Amino acid sequence: MRRKKLLAYCVLRIAQRLGNTQYAILLFTAVSLLFLSVSLTNAQTNEPEATPTVDRLAAPPTVPSPTQADDGAQLYWLHCQPCHGDKGQGFTDAPDDDWRAQYPLEDQFCWNSGCHGPRPYENGFTIPRKVPAVLGDNTLSRFATMEEVYTYISVNMPHQWPGILEDEEYLAITAFFARDQGVWQGQRLTKEELADLRLRPLPTLEPSPTPLSAAPEPDPAAFPWLFAGVSLFLIFLLGGFLWRQRNQ
Repeated sequence: MRRKKLLAYCVLRIAQRLGNTQYAILLFTAVSLLFLSVSLTNAQTNEPEATPTVDRLAAPPTVPSPTQADDGAQLYWLHCQPCHGDKGQGFTDAPDDDWRAQYPLEDQFCWNSGCHGPRPYENGFTIPRKVPAVLGDNTLSRFATMEEVYTYISVNMPHQWPGILEDEEYLAITAFFARDQGVWQGQRLTKEELADLRLRPLPTLEPSPTPLSAAPEPDPAAFPWLFAGVSLFLIFLLGGFLWRQRNQ
C-alpha cells in the first residue's frame, strides 16, 4: 500500500510539473495496472503445485513395444492385483491393511459379503484372509527356480478359476515376476528356460569326511578250528610232559 501511495505521489508531481492533470491520472492508472499484473504473476508463481492423485487401482501404463514382462504386468493387474496388491504386497483382514483401503468402503470387507464369505453366492468364491506378497525381496523364496513358480501359478491361479489362462499368459506373468526378482534379462522365456532362472543358489556340497576303516570282525566259522588247534597243542604239551616224567 505504501508503494502505491508513493507511486501516486510521484505521478502527480510529474503531472503538476508538466501542467496536465488528466495525463497524470491516465499515467497513474496505467502504472497501477502494470504493478497489479506483476503482483498477481508473482503470487501465482509462488503457489505450490498440487500433488497429482495416483489411482492405485488403475491399469499399468502401456508401452509402444511391450516385452513379455510388460504383457505379464497387464495380466497381473487383471488377474492377480485384486488380491495380491498393486505392489505385490498381498493383503490381510487387518483393519489397517493398506491395499484393502484402496477399494471403496463397501468393497473393503470381502468376507462379510455373500460373494466372498464362508457361504458365497452361486459363481462366488471365498477369499483367503491372508494373501501372500509376490513382489519384492524374498517374496518367492519358497521356490528354487522360476520353473517352480510357473508350475505353481499355472495349476493354482487365478484363485477363483485355476488354470484358466493360456500357457503364453502364464509365461508372461512368470516373466513379470522374474523381472521383479532380477533374474530376467529381457529374453522371451520358454518353459525349457525357466529351470535356469534360479531364485536360490545351488546348495554347495561339502565333501563328507572319510570314515575310519573299522577292524574286521572275526569270522564265527573260524572259532571251531581255533578251538581244535588250541586243544591239540595242549594235548601235545601234556603228552610230552608225561613222557618225560615216565623216562625219569
